[in-house]
Amino acid sequence: MFDFINLLSVDIIFFGKPITRELLIANPWHCLTETRKIDCFYTFYENGTSTKTENGEEHELDWKLSPEGVLEFIDDIDPPLRFEVKCLGDQMIVFKYPEGNMTGLVLFTEEKAKEVLIPFLN
Repeated sequence: MFDFINLLSVDIIFFGKPITRELLIANPWHCLTETRKIDCFYTFYENGTSTKTENGEEHELDWKLSPEGVLEFIDDIDPPLRFEVKCLGDQMIVFKYPEGNMTGLVLFTEEKAKEVLIPFLN
C-alpha cells in the first residue's frame, strides 16, 4: 500500500501543479498513518490556522502559503516545517520536503480516500 502511495506521490511531485490557498482550505484532508488506518486529518482555515486531528487529539499550527506553493508551519517549531505542496486534480495533495525528494505527507479528500485507500486496506 505504501509503495502505491509513494508512486502516486512521485506522479504528483513531477506532474502536479502548485497548490492554491483555495484548494487547501476547501476540504478536511485525510492522511494514511503508520497504523494503516485513516485516523488522521488536517483542516486548513482561511485565517491562517490549521488543525491536525489524530486519535481524537487536536494540534493547532499557524501556516502561510507562498505563491510558488511552499507551505510553512509558523508556530513554535524551529526551524519551521516547510513543504513544497503540489496537487493532482482537486482530491490529492503531496507535501514534499524542499531538500531532496522525500515525501512528508500525502493527503486525500474523503471521497478520494474512500475510492483509493479503503479498498487497499480491506
